[in-house]
Amino acid sequence: MTVMKKQRPEAAYWLKKLLGMTAKAHGRALSSIVLLVLMSSTCHTQEIVLIHGKKTGFDEQVHKVVDFYDLKVASIEVDSPSTAGIAIRRLRKRGTLGVLISQEALAVLDTKQVLAALRRPGSTIPILIFGIVADENSTELKLWSDGVIRACVPAAKDFRPGALKVEDIPTLARTLVGLQLPAVSAPTCTMQFEPTERVETALAAEGNGSSIAVLVRARSETHEIFFAPQLELYDTSWVGNPGALPQAFSSLAPFLLFLDHATGDYGWHLDGHYANLTIDDPWLIEPYGHLHYNALLEEMEKHNFHTTIAFIPWNHDRSKPEVVGLLRAHPERYSISIHGNNHTHREFGNYGGDAPWERAANLKQAIARMERFRALTGIPYDRLMIFPHAVASEATFAALKAFDFLGTANSLNVPAGAPFPTDPTFLLRPYTLSYGNILSLFRYSAEGQISRMEIAIQSFLGNPLLFYGHEKLFDNGIGEFNKFADSVNGIEPDTQWKSLGEIARHLYLVRRREDGGFDVRMFSNEMALRNQTQRDSVFHVEVDLNGLAAMPSLTIDDSPAVFERSGSKLTFRLLVPAAQVKRVRLHYQTEDVTAADVGDTGLYASTLRHASDFRDLYLSRFSVGRFVTGAYYQHGLDSLELKAEMAWRMAAAGLGVAFAGIWYIRRRTAGKKACRDSQSNGQESRCT
Repeated sequence: MTVMKKQRPEAAYWLKKLLGMTAKAHGRALSSIVLLVLMSSTCHTQEIVLIHGKKTGFDEQVHKVVDFYDLKVASIEVDSPSTAGIAIRRLRKRGTLGVLISQEALAVLDTKQVLAALRRPGSTIPILIFGIVADENSTELKLWSDGVIRACVPAAKDFRPGALKVEDIPTLARTLVGLQLPAVSAPTCTMQFEPTERVETALAAEGNGSSIAVLVRARSETHEIFFAPQLELYDTSWVGNPGALPQAFSSLAPFLLFLDHATGDYGWHLDGHYANLTIDDPWLIEPYGHLHYNALLEEMEKHNFHTTIAFIPWNHDRSKPEVVGLLRAHPERYSISIHGNNHTHREFGNYGGDAPWERAANLKQAIARMERFRALTGIPYDRLMIFPHAVASEATFAALKAFDFLGTANSLNVPAGAPFPTDPTFLLRPYTLSYGNILSLFRYSAEGQISRMEIAIQSFLGNPLLFYGHEKLFDNGIGEFNKFADSVNGIEPDTQWKSLGEIARHLYLVRRREDGGFDVRMFSNEMALRNQTQRDSVFHVEVDLNGLAAMPSLTIDDSPAVFERSGSKLTFRLLVPAAQVKRVRLHYQTEDVTAADVGDTGLYASTLRHASDFRDLYLSRFSVGRFVTGAYYQHGLDSLELKAEMAWRMAAAGLGVAFAGIWYIRRRTAGKKACRDSQSNGQESRCT
């Protein structure tokens, strides 16, 4: 969604051009001030207009998708000529992006008045007529479709489609063209029409030898109207399943396609398409198991992808010079993020109830070790956490925020102990700030199967695609990831493969404003705010501080800046010159953590790390070793490590108690002996 779809004439732009000569005479600063004042005074609110009758005022699908895109909605109930007049006046507003009309409201509205109210020079405002049901009176459908759609007749009661097909309309469906989505809803009626150049099916439910259109587009020289029958959800088995993105998208597909098409750059979107491969665990030694750094670099160059090493801070002083030199020479292909601290199972405390002191100590030590790694190698790292073994609790998420982490990326973006949301729109974003107010990212395992459908849906939604694996990903050759990279690049050629840190810095939502500026919602604590236009633009930035006790400080390009706070929102504005980037950072951390002891590991952590090295560097060379390792994890035997860790801690605690007891007994014995000796010498004593 990086292509600007809706370019509308803006008075603010021409006034700015007029003021250009004055700005040149009085300097750049004056231009910025004038532009800020001008932009803030001419804003028009973009909105979706929902026109409905009494029965369809709270259509669940409509409201879920509208909430997902976080659009401003003008909801108008029409049941008389007077209320219809209110709707017409609302449609004439400059900021109208698209119109949703329930079938129930059609009888009250005048088609010609609606279409006339939506005419704009050089642009078309689309309409979606939804909730169409079988009706003997098909006059409204014929009228609104200019006679193309004759009627909507009842569908077979037992019709349960097996797939929702996305038809070949590239301007509408983009990366989704040709997909067979899993069907979870069935249309209640079948629209009857003859396909022509003016009318085409965008989505069709297929099954039992039948194909029923669930989204139809009719076009003329002056307007564009979509039609969607009422859909009934018949399959809910996927609700609450983290792996149900295709089903979630399918359940809302007609409204997602329409609103994405209607809003364009005036709807919230990221500033580009991003992807990343992360390899967990390796330290910088050549090779690390089946990971050959030089060979992987060649594959990245050929197939255009980027690899982040999820680096265990325990390994901070073990790097080999030849690998260090390779990574320093190729920052466009290799990067470093943080993978736990010692990589033990419960190093951030019990995931069901973290011990705050233990959690803080491990985070401080992890940061201190990574700073030492940077000093030793000259390789920068991203303060983005990838938890070892499993995602941590929400309390740990909040602790990451306090220590200025960019975010966290794991195989699940919901923390341990939290139920997975049942709202299907949660699955439509692989990132969330709902837990600890820190950016939490979902990533796909490249060691399993990832369907083209998943990649296509994520690309259509403009989401980043994160993949991960371990050294065993390359058991069958260093080119094992190439198929995924080729698939991503083929589906969305504009994909930028970046480090996890850079992706976090570009994870902000942006939308164009009618005044020529942009609204921005910043998610991570750092942002690379890019102006993709060819003129200076004002960006109105908003940050959600919900749940945060500490107030951050703000810097822009490393210079202190000021912001305003209204309730739980932090806001500020900045002028970004044409085609340039501003580096924005929010600082939450207040204490120096680099002084933590980088060498304090404990015998258990040291033993575990050396055992892991033996597994990855030596056992992985042999088929028997790989079989044993695979079976170990496949059958959940790695849980024995957790039991061993718990037993180790219990044993250590037991030994501590035993030594304390022995010390106490010996002290008591020595005291009594001294008492007896003093008594035998005739000395006074208060022995007990």
